Amino acid sequence: MVFSINKQAVEIKTRFEHAQLTSKYEVVATIGMLSKIYGLPLPPKQDTLDEMRAGLHASIDHSPAPSDYAEKLISLLDYYDQNTEVTDEMYELLKYSYEDQV
Repeated sequence: MVFSINKQAVEIKTRFEHAQLTSKYEVVATIGMLSKIYGLPLPPKQDTLDEMRAGLHASIDHSPAPSDYAEKLISLLDYYDQNTEVTDEMYELLKYSYEDQV
């Protein structure tokens, strides 16, 4: 898998009004990106996307979004409603997205 394509897809979708995340890979990329933007440590791997998303929300819900970009990422993440198992490959993409986020 080419990790950068998934992260770029998420970045592009933040520029559009009604864009949606369309894959579980975009979801984990978004979680990695948001974790870095909020200055959080790399999130530990959980069993499911819902657990990963809940863990992120537990860490960020008490803080205002640091930027419009972060707010858009949260909106994209929350709109995706398909729970699935987090594979090792998906977690590697999350780590890549975390480390590549400026």
